Amino acid sequence: MAAIEAVAALSFPRLSSLTCQISISTPLFSQNFSISPLIRAQKNLGFKLYSTVQELSVESETEKIQKPNVKRKLFVLNLPRDYTDADIKHIFAQYGNVKDVEVIKEKDGKSRNFWFVTMASGEEAQAAVDSLNSHEVSGRIIKVEFARRFKRRSPASTQPMVPSPEPRHKLYVSNLNWKVRSSHLREIFSAFNPVSARVVFGTPSGQSAGYGFVSFATKEEAEAAFSALHGKELMDRPLRLKLSEKKADENTEQKEPGGEIREA
Repeated sequence: MAAIEAVAALSFPRLSSLTCQISISTPLFSQNFSISPLIRAQKNLGFKLYSTVQELSVESETEKIQKPNVKRKLFVLNLPRDYTDADIKHIFAQYGNVKDVEVIKEKDGKSRNFWFVTMASGEEAQAAVDSLNSHEVSGRIIKVEFARRFKRRSPASTQPMVPSPEPRHKLYVSNLNWKVRSSHLREIFSAFNPVSARVVFGTPSGQSAGYGFVSFATKEEAEAAFSALHGKELMDRPLRLKLSEKKADENTEQKEPGGEIREA
């Protein structure tokens, strides 16, 4: 046996070194396969990124679905004063799901004869407008239209605003006939309980500047007046209404050349 091993060593002098090389190269070869965890990690990372994108996409779609329709709130005028929220809900429920009924009341709790009704969707609100506007209910012709909402501008200055001791919601009324006086403004807005109604006069001679301001104690009253009277004619001219910014009002009242605001 020893003789055979000696012969083999003489015949294949590099066999032992070859065997050694194989034993060394084997771990190197095995290390090539260790790349697979990196590949798996990259795949996992890619999957996580893809999942994140999917989640963001789903959230974005959900936000779109849940975004409220700004044209769901209706302004309702001239229903019988003794109608309850349940009565009004019953009328509008014929056209969809009624989410809210809001009655505007006097200080003594009595209805001012106008309401805000919010439907579940814009389509249902439109159906209610199409069917009920100018419709007769209990002998009254009612008015139903989309409520107009005010969007206040962001203040240009970052300085803190001093709270007003008597906060009011003011409408700017333009396109007035030159003959219109403050008493006329107060009369046409009387159903909405104005705090004040004044016409601006451009010169001391008494000629109207063609615009004025009407103030209300609450935002709801101002919105109701806006919805009911914007475009309504006063002395053969349609009223043009918009929410009046307090700062702009002060500048107008103070800087109008020769102008004054007064009751007339």
